[in-house]
Amino acid sequence: MTAALGDSRSAAATLEIDRSLFLDSPDALLLVDQQRLIVLANPQASALLGDADGTLLGLGVDALVPAAIRPRHAADRQSYAAHPRPRPMGTQMDLVARRCDGSEVRVEIALSPLQDQGLPYVVAAMRGVDSCPRVQQALRRARHSECLAQMARLAVDEPTLAVMLQRLPAAVADVVQADSAVLLLLEPGQREFRVVGGSHPLPGETLGARLVNTPGSPEGDAAQGTRAVSVPDVGAPHSFVLPPGLHAQGMRSVLVVPLTDRGQAMGVLTLRWRQPRQLAADDLQFVESIASLLANRLQRAHSDDALQHAQRLETVGQLTGGIAHDFNNLLTIIQGNLQMLQDRPLVQGDAMAADCLAAAMRASQRSAELTHKLLAFSRRQALSPHLLDVAALLHGLAGMLRRTRPAWPKAVVMRASTSATTVWACRPRCSSVPSSRSSPPSRWAVAPAWA
Repeated sequence: MTAALGDSRSAAATLEIDRSLFLDSPDALLLVDQQRLIVLANPQASALLGDADGTLLGLGVDALVPAAIRPRHAADRQSYAAHPRPRPMGTQMDLVARRCDGSEVRVEIALSPLQDQGLPYVVAAMRGVDSCPRVQQALRRARHSECLAQMARLAVDEPTLAVMLQRLPAAVADVVQADSAVLLLLEPGQREFRVVGGSHPLPGETLGARLVNTPGSPEGDAAQGTRAVSVPDVGAPHSFVLPPGLHAQGMRSVLVVPLTDRGQAMGVLTLRWRQPRQLAADDLQFVESIASLLANRLQRAHSDDALQHAQRLETVGQLTGGIAHDFNNLLTIIQGNLQMLQDRPLVQGDAMAADCLAAAMRASQRSAELTHKLLAFSRRQALSPHLLDVAALLHGLAGMLRRTRPAWPKAVVMRASTSATTVWACRPRCSSVPSSRSSPPSRWAVAPAWA
């Protein structure tokens, strides 16, 4: 009698242990009978399959199989019923379970028959793989690789840089689940940023807008260095200067990644979240890779612009060479006729005519020098700089002024010395240099720097 009572208590304890193991197992467990109906389901199974009111009990297991693979599942079930044994399901495929609301969840399933204990049941253990950290990391890295591949293909195939600048912020924000993304490029002088792309930007960050490069701001600090600047929680103490629109839009976290080329910042990519967030290491590496890809594309665009500019200069040089040759031929005729006029007796006896011819000869010589420089530019020859006799140049200018306006000789004062090293011009009181039809200015003097 005592032994029977002990055995009964032991069986009850064993049953209670089995019940606790079934209910408290970290995996979702289903107990299925020979009619393929669910007899028991632990709370983890109800949570995984979205059963809020106990509809799993009495439900056929085929209802948990997506309609597209039910015929294959029926064949696998018959094969398993012929040779039941503990084994995992779908070792060579991804398994998907249909939840009570019609949605699907990826799972791992293991089967364990209880026929060896004389019970006509099979225990199905399921685990959702979407919640597994390793699976989440793998999925996140897969999204990173896909986005990088798309942006790289866009950088290579799309000839217009603006298309990439417009698409990239939205693509990055979608991968890292950012609530706002804006792409800023530094203007010449690095005092301002120009908005070239964005996804849900702040007010004032419209396309083409200029933003001040504020020292101490996350964007300003990122543009000064080569590392990303992160503000995980703007509500926590920090030393950054944040834009006023950030709090108005409810943004709580900021990440700014510089776009650098050879250690020089070209712009920044700013990401914002409405919740405090410390970006994971692989997410940060992805954003930095995107920034590096974009910086390379920007550098390629600058190189293309420089090449086109060089090609335009080459074209201008060739055109300049042709014009210079033709102009040189005209100068040859002009200089020859001037030399012939200088030898005429009438000119030699007229001082005014002689001065005019001398000025014309000097002008033709300067034109010849200019032609030589144009030819040197077109042929990419090195120019030969030489010292300029400033005094002689000023005296020549005085002669020209006296001939053009005889009333000016007393109004124009020329002072020069051969020891002068620099010359400056006194600013006249009139707004511009007077023309030949205007009256002579009250003061207009050209003098050495020390005068």
